[in-house]
Amino acid sequence: MMEKVETRPMPRSALILGVAGLIPFVGLTAFPIIAPDAAGLGARAFHMALVTYAALIASFLGGVRWGNALSKPERQTSEFVIAVLPSLVAWLSLATPRPYDLMMLIGVFLALGISDVGLTLSGGAPRWYGQLRVGLTAVVVSSLIAALFSQG
Repeated sequence: MMEKVETRPMPRSALILGVAGLIPFVGLTAFPIIAPDAAGLGARAFHMALVTYAALIASFLGGVRWGNALSKPERQTSEFVIAVLPSLVAWLSLATPRPYDLMMLIGVFLALGISDVGLTLSGGAPRWYGQLRVGLTAVVVSSLIAALFSQG
């Protein structure tokens, strides 16, 4: 059954904080390309920082889904499973060698983006949340793909 989709405008703070959360993705991908020897840090340090940050954000997004599931009186087991999977896959990516760690994270963020749009379309989240997630997911996945191909 499809619920009515909420149409209130996106809170400015959600947009600002969401965009600010992209800075590490873009920076940790671009900086080693632009200045590979800067500050004496090697490509491995940037790679680990990117993978760790991506894992943290994937876990955060899973937490958003967990909170959403808790707010529903008809809590479904599947909603809690969907909420926990990003953290588990992200955690595994931390112990996975490159390039497979980035591939796992790309998959997690694509799945989260699709899932969050579905949540919005079903009325489980405000329309602005789906719009925000599409834009943020596009930048995150693009950054991770760029890192995948540049860090070889």
